[in-house]
Formats: sequence, C-alpha cells, structure tokens
Amino acid sequence: MGDNGGMSSDSPRRVRILAIEHERGTGPQRFGEWLVDAGAEVVVTRPYLGEAIPERGSFDALIVLGGSAGPTEDVENPWFPEVRDLLRRSIGGEFPSLNICLGGEMLAVAGDAPITRRAHPQIGTYELSATSAGESDSVFGSLAGRSLPSVLFHQEEMALPTGADLLVTGSDAPVQAFRLGEFAWGTQFHPETDATQIARWLDGNDLSLPAGKTEASIIAEVEAHDSALVDNGRRLARSFVEFLESRHAVRNRSSVSRISM
Repeated sequence: MGDNGGMSSDSPRRVRILAIEHERGTGPQRFGEWLVDAGAEVVVTRPYLGEAIPERGSFDALIVLGGSAGPTEDVENPWFPEVRDLLRRSIGGEFPSLNICLGGEMLAVAGDAPITRRAHPQIGTYELSATSAGESDSVFGSLAGRSLPSVLFHQEEMALPTGADLLVTGSDAPVQAFRLGEFAWGTQFHPETDATQIARWLDGNDLSLPAGKTEASIIAEVEAHDSALVDNGRRLARSFVEFLESRHAVRNRSSVSRISM
C-alpha cells in the first residue's frame, strides 16, 4: 500500500483503490493487504492530517473507512461533505465504492437514509448472515452460505436507503451491508479489523460497553473468531478486486473499440 500520491506505473496497470482514513488508528489494516494480494494498488489519503483527497480520475474505486465521528459531524471533520459528494457520485454510477462502518453510514446519508443514535453500542463479534440479495451480489456473493461472525464497533445506526438492496443482516442493527445503485456498497461491520486494533479502540474510547461484556471478553471473542474473520475478509477483498478488474477490462475493450471505428 502507498500513501497519497504513491502511484505506480505497472503494466498492465493494476486497479487503483483510494482509501480515505478519517483518524489515526482507523486505516485499512489487513483488508488493505488482502486487496493488494488480490492484485490491486491501494493508496491511503488522510485528510485529518491535511492531505488532499485526490482528483476523481486518479482512482478506479473508493473505500471510505471507519472512525469515531458521526457521518454528519462536518465542523470537526471539514472534509466530510466532499466525501459524501464522492459517495453520491458512486451511487450515480461514476465509480465503485466499498464503505466501512462510518463509511457505510456516510453512504447511507448520501442516499438520504436516516442515522440514529443507539441507546447501547454494539461492540464485539456478532453472528450475521447474507440475504438472498447478498448471495447473488457480484461482491458479497463470495460470502454466500458461510458463517459470518463479524466485528461491530458502533453507536450510530443506519437505516436502509430507499432503493438499496440489503445484503447482510443480523443482530438488533439489521442493516449490516447494503448496495445502493449499481456498485456503491456499505457495511456496518468491520472486515478490516482484528483483536489488536479492537484493544486500541477500547483503550481510547469512552463508549459504554454492551451489557455483560468487558474489554477482556470483547478482545477474547474477536480472537476466538479470527480464522473465520480472515477467511471471509480475504474473500470479500478478492471479490471486490475481481469486480473492479472485470469492469476495467470491459471499459478498456470499449475504449479500444471506439478508437478503431
């Protein structure tokens, strides 16, 4: 992975994914590594450090990552309106995006869905399941028929935007993954995280823990499910890159055809 501006000139060119990191400690983590393993180039931009969000033409797809802010806390995060505008463009079909937790909430807001504050946060590992729409989805279909223990760490909760397809559900926050438009995906769960990162988030967060859980028990349950988390996360990363590669190939063939006419 590279940081802002770290573009390579591989030939044939790898699909290039821009990841927007909103605060320290919330980067793409191992999900970014799995995207690279699957053949993508991942470039991370950190607007909270003053880095500019690159121009649209510099990337093939967008990943908007998580963070402790709410999706409309623009005063504290002045780049949020620009990110939501990018997500509206993704919904409109300009480019694919895969948006995680806060990113998924921002996608929901871009699709005019309400966000509410839960009385109690969801933190730890929860058992989720793919819907029939998820099982046939071009990216989330890679998780069809599988057990989906998933890491949640959120207090804001999103509703399903009008016209969206619910792909993954479960728990008392039923919108866990959705697709809006042709290829704008959002998740509430975290495919990128692990027990080490969760321990850091717990150490630096003042959220009340879910009833019956302690910091130690949350870390232990994430560790206990790590094998499945890795397997499912790799599958999701690979299917996203394969989708981008197939789309890129079609666009290239179309361009060559127009030139040769």
